[in-house]
Amino acid sequence: EASQKFYKGKVVGDQFVSLSESRLRQLGGTSGHWGGTSKPLEEHTFESWPIKLNDLKPYSSKACKILNINHQFRKAPLSNFFNQVEFQYSGVKFADKYKQHIKKSNNIMLVLNTQLSHFVGDDNKTRYALCISNKTIKKVRAKYFILACGGVENSRLLLWTKVKNPKFFDDNLPIGKYWMTHSHTLGGRGIISRKKLKEEMKNKFLGYGNFMHFSATKELMDRKKILNASMYMLTQNVFKKDKILDKEIIKDVLCIAPGYGKKIANMDFESDIKCGNIALLLEEEAIENNKIVLDEDKDAFGIPKVKLFYKQTELSIKTAKLFMEEFANLCRKNDLGRIAIKDSIYNLEKLELLEGYHQMGGTRMGTDKKNSVVNKDLKVHDINNLYISGSSNFVTGGYTNPTFTIIQLAIRLAEKISERMYSA
Repeated sequence: EASQKFYKGKVVGDQFVSLSESRLRQLGGTSGHWGGTSKPLEEHTFESWPIKLNDLKPYSSKACKILNINHQFRKAPLSNFFNQVEFQYSGVKFADKYKQHIKKSNNIMLVLNTQLSHFVGDDNKTRYALCISNKTIKKVRAKYFILACGGVENSRLLLWTKVKNPKFFDDNLPIGKYWMTHSHTLGGRGIISRKKLKEEMKNKFLGYGNFMHFSATKELMDRKKILNASMYMLTQNVFKKDKILDKEIIKDVLCIAPGYGKKIANMDFESDIKCGNIALLLEEEAIENNKIVLDEDKDAFGIPKVKLFYKQTELSIKTAKLFMEEFANLCRKNDLGRIAIKDSIYNLEKLELLEGYHQMGGTRMGTDKKNSVVNKDLKVHDINNLYISGSSNFVTGGYTNPTFTIIQLAIRLAEKISERMYSA
């Protein structure tokens, strides 16, 4: 609890989760409470990145091995606008998996209960990292430095470095800017016929698992001018409240569409019909004004805490509505089921976030120092030996949980640094 206080911060603007609850300041980081949902980003997510999906594909198998998951992420077309997509679910907590490996390693020194304050450097080179451990100041010197503290803390520590070492970074570097999350929200609820869905997709149907996921195609995004989006339904009634919700939905359908309601009322819910809430995982627009800055309040070591400026954009909210409308139209037109869109989404009101643990941007990747902080190899612009690793490097977020891509980028970065070390 004392350690988590260092992650406290302020949020200015729209609703967001507590910055100290959504992140864990411990060995293994936020993998201590993540849900394990894993999948690579879609190819079209990389349109504005300086790298492409093919640059990360060579690291997919290693990422799966780290996460203890199958290297299988199938995708099947439901229509021109929607794909059924497959996720894998990892049970890995990084501290549990790697603590003993780190302890036994001759090449890794693990130092716990220690705070990185800032970097010190000149002439385009990082000289040392200044750390605070047991109330004493330590200077850590190395040939190469990798900052990998997460989608908020990476920006905070670079901004503090800029204050303490003003001439080290280019003034134009947009550190902390273009911050984003995934809008995880309740999109509505409805009924889908398992039988009709299988018939519609024929032999391409991927099955259910615990969740049934559908995502927007590039054609839907281009046609409707929206961001990337996905939806999912829990496929099993695990709790008593799930069966109560089933009855509520059937009653609603009987009121609004009596013919269809009577048709499904006596069907077998275990094999024929799926009722339930529909959750959305939406891409957010990366805008300059969504950003991390340093607050006036400071932590116990005198380092400024975070102030996050965050507002949902009209495009992000519009994406939720048009995605749900098109899916509802498809279900009605092909008699796959009936979907009710949540009123606040239909009326283009603010999205009510279920959570906000996917924190991205702030040290984005790019070729231009005016709108990026690191290059395609994750090296800070104009600094020869300082790299950033993590979701803060993301240029866009897509709809996919970021952990898989974070790991791919980390393996790729390790390879790049290894090449530099042994070619020098």
